[in-house]
Amino acid sequence: MYSPYPIIIKEKFLSKNLCNKIIKQIEINNKFDDHVMNGRGRINKGSKNFINFVNSSKEIYKFYKDFNNLKFFKKFFSKLQFHYKSKKKWHFNVKISRFSKLNYGLQKGNKLTVNFQKEKKTNVLNLDMDFSCSSYGYQRSAHRDRETRVVNFLIYLNTLKKNDGASFQIFKFKKNQKSQKSQKNFPRFPKKNQVQLSKSLIPSAGKLIIFLSTPDSYHGVSKLISKTKKRFFIYGSYSLNKPVIWKYN
Repeated sequence: MYSPYPIIIKEKFLSKNLCNKIIKQIEINNKFDDHVMNGRGRINKGSKNFINFVNSSKEIYKFYKDFNNLKFFKKFFSKLQFHYKSKKKWHFNVKISRFSKLNYGLQKGNKLTVNFQKEKKTNVLNLDMDFSCSSYGYQRSAHRDRETRVVNFLIYLNTLKKNDGASFQIFKFKKNQKSQKSQKNFPRFPKKNQVQLSKSLIPSAGKLIIFLSTPDSYHGVSKLISKTKKRFFIYGSYSLNKPVIWKYN
């Protein structure tokens, strides 16, 4: 599949059984840390609610434990690197000092945890993750994620139809990349006329979408127009304790 930035898609990455268990637990829990983006409730890493959620079953805990690991990051990063080199665009050459299983970035504002502040001189990688449920009206315009992120991922927990909406959208930045060698030239929230839709990925249970958080990794979500269906998903990233500096080849 063509993409303007390195991306990997794996169908049925999670079993339908595990997807259903996570959805059921979200419904039983019925408690979100915040509501954002016009219809999305989130259970965010770093909250007591999140801890209780991942400890609610052995299967969910194992899933979280597997992701909250440097080996898992390296596994997918190496695969993304292959596409990365073949495209000869952005390069991430930062040496990671260590992986923290406890660190997390706050979901609102630009502040970081106390642990982050103590480790400014080293490059510490961590997992950020939330379990989410979105309903009618949820959508996201083209954007790229925070500058601290190295790799982003999305896992769908349920299946929707094309006419339900809520598809993951991949956008291409229209300006000539060769004249945009500085990441500062890529706005985090571009105007509509600055990007072009390249591909839409319809939600299907267990599907994993993972991509490098390069300066041009513009993505969004089409409006969830179904009034009877919800979009259950997991969203996360592997992030540094400081802004990532991408270099253009």
